[in-house]
Amino acid sequence: MNYENSILTKVAITMAPRLNNALFSSLFQQCGGISGFFEETDQNIEALFRENNLTNIQPERSRWLQMAEQELKVMEKYHIHVRGIEDSNYPRLLKHCADAPLVLFYKGSLEEDDTKNIAIVGTRKATEMGKKRIDTLLHELADTGYHPNIISGLAYGIDIAAHTACVHYGLKAQAVLGHGLHMVYPASHKSMTEKILEQGGALISEFPTCAQVLPTNFLQRNRIVAGMSEATLVAESPVKGGAMSTARQALSYNRDVMAIPGRPEDPTFSGCNLLIKQNIAALVENVKDMLRILNWPLLSTGPQQMSLDLFSESNHEVLLLEILGKTGEQNIDQLHQLTRIPVHDLSVLLLKLELEGRAMQLPGNCYTLI
Repeated sequence: MNYENSILTKVAITMAPRLNNALFSSLFQQCGGISGFFEETDQNIEALFRENNLTNIQPERSRWLQMAEQELKVMEKYHIHVRGIEDSNYPRLLKHCADAPLVLFYKGSLEEDDTKNIAIVGTRKATEMGKKRIDTLLHELADTGYHPNIISGLAYGIDIAAHTACVHYGLKAQAVLGHGLHMVYPASHKSMTEKILEQGGALISEFPTCAQVLPTNFLQRNRIVAGMSEATLVAESPVKGGAMSTARQALSYNRDVMAIPGRPEDPTFSGCNLLIKQNIAALVENVKDMLRILNWPLLSTGPQQMSLDLFSESNHEVLLLEILGKTGEQNIDQLHQLTRIPVHDLSVLLLKLELEGRAMQLPGNCYTLI
């Protein structure tokens, strides 16, 4: 079968969404691959469907091929490409996942090399602190000399914060979407997808443009985010949410899981804390932690010294310690008045002191030194 027909059959198999899964790779292997599946007799295909417990799916191969021909026209219009699991340049880490998509659609560059891959996930309702941590982390990760692909889902909150930081600091971003690549959801992130592509990144999906956009699509795509990555970092998440699903998916693939901790009473970090408590995720407070967990040696980037700590020492911290030492228990508003430190920066400093065991939070949003 020639190259054009090979592309056609790859696209055609996505017209039967349940079949676009490596769980059914044995079915296609019995046919000699995806292309062979469309060359088998109807009698053989019906027998294979029975053997693979697919009796609730009608093997409508002719219709799927017709739909694929229309899909290819849309793909050409929107510069969408396709890659199959049989291809040598299919994402190498994802290929090892038992439930990987047999076919991926993509825009941009999806060329495989030795670049490291890290997924960053989290809540759509991210706090300013959570977004600032990701910005700082990726800034300093780029400064270490490593330039991994950063994989996320283009959603509000942590996802878009990660993609934005990649654009700012010259890291390659890969966004995995829960719909066809002829559109962008949320629409407000369209300009970000253009910047991702300009910097050599990629938009990726297992869904053709004709696929219905369903809420379950976004949960389903999480396995691609986890599967493409050697490690997944949960930046901020409550106990329930897509980020927690992605973390557990990464664990099932035997990949590293990391999480940034938060205050015990903060619900937006309760999921991160739970992952750490259950020994599912390794605790990450700074870039040094990340490099150690991933076993990445610190690279030489020049004679200058560099702080890798998300919560580095500062004059503000010295002032805050001095005020708390002199005045005793104070609430955050009083501390803001006494120190003139911006409330956001003050919250970060107080969290740092809590994590280091030098301060504790009391009822009424008050703090005191230990």
